[in-house]
Amino acid sequence: MRMKRLYFILPVILATLFTGCNQNKYQIKGNITGSEGKTLVLEKMQLDRDFPIDSVTLGKNGKFSFKGERLKTPTFFRLKLTNNNYLTLLLDTTEHVNITADAKNLENTYSLDGSIGSKKIQILNQRLKTLRNTVDSLMNIYENLSTEDNIYSKDEIANQLREALDNHKNFIGTFVMDNPRSFASYYALFQRLSDNTMVLNVMDKKEQIYFATIATSLNLLYPESPRVKQLYNYVLGAKVQEKQAKLLKEIGDNAVETIPEIKEKDIHGKEVALSSLKGKVVLLSFWATWNEASRRANDHLKKVYEKYHGKGFEIYQVSLDRSKVLWENAVVNDQLPWINVSDLRYTDSYPARLYNIRQLPANYLISRDGDIIGKNLFGSMLEEKLDKIL
Repeated sequence: MRMKRLYFILPVILATLFTGCNQNKYQIKGNITGSEGKTLVLEKMQLDRDFPIDSVTLGKNGKFSFKGERLKTPTFFRLKLTNNNYLTLLLDTTEHVNITADAKNLENTYSLDGSIGSKKIQILNQRLKTLRNTVDSLMNIYENLSTEDNIYSKDEIANQLREALDNHKNFIGTFVMDNPRSFASYYALFQRLSDNTMVLNVMDKKEQIYFATIATSLNLLYPESPRVKQLYNYVLGAKVQEKQAKLLKEIGDNAVETIPEIKEKDIHGKEVALSSLKGKVVLLSFWATWNEASRRANDHLKKVYEKYHGKGFEIYQVSLDRSKVLWENAVVNDQLPWINVSDLRYTDSYPARLYNIRQLPANYLISRDGDIIGKNLFGSMLEEKLDKIL
């Protein structure tokens, strides 16, 4: 009788032990159709590289299973058939994820359950894909418009592009504020367009709030996480850069004025140097298409330019834009007749940093001899100064 009881209890004990072991591991399993003979690789996504940790050659049924020790912090993984055919996961501690997908395109066909973080990553990637398709399509249409095309066509394309970007930024802002404790929000902050440009800019005051919120929240929960440290230092670095720029501006206001060289490309791709205008009275002007005050200031500048250009006055204008489409459209649509250049680096513009520009619009008035003789002269103040000089 005792022997029979032992035979009955032993399987129960083994099953309990087996279940207990599984509860201390994360698991990724599922089925990929059309994958017979292909190698599926599981990679851990680290800050410096993606590190392969396991792989399996898929059989006719396409089934796979990966297991690993309990995760100390939420971790990003990548299931990959090729470098261009993969899907991204975000796993927490001991989550068990079930995935189904088609080998032809994992990203577009997969479905999953068992991981809240991975579901959020899927939503973010789907939204980013939609944005990229929209931006790429509009850019392609814009670049193929001939010079004979109606200016309003370009204006409409530029408006659609701006609207698509603004809508996605608002989506990310809402997402990160609704998920301040999720690494999915960290993932959202660093989304990039097809040309590798980041959607959000940490130097933008409004968008910096999103970075700071997630950095602070995750630092309280996971202070030892490399990604959290990276994000925290990223935000601190942006704030330090702002303070340094402010200090340099204060120093510059009391220092002997010099003219650092600027050499950037105009909307036609031609490189124009500021120094090439020596001998003329030059207004070095900083603006951006997204800054309404700049656009209004340009309206007055056109009148000033028409009045004084024939007397040896020139405007060298630097745009703090990121999109060539929006910048080019504004120059053409607003009929700006002077030199207009940009390095398309947004608020990280090299010329803007060189001249310590902290607000828009901004300008420097430069004499024929190359000396700075005025700063931030607008309206009647600029005209009075030019009357004296010219």
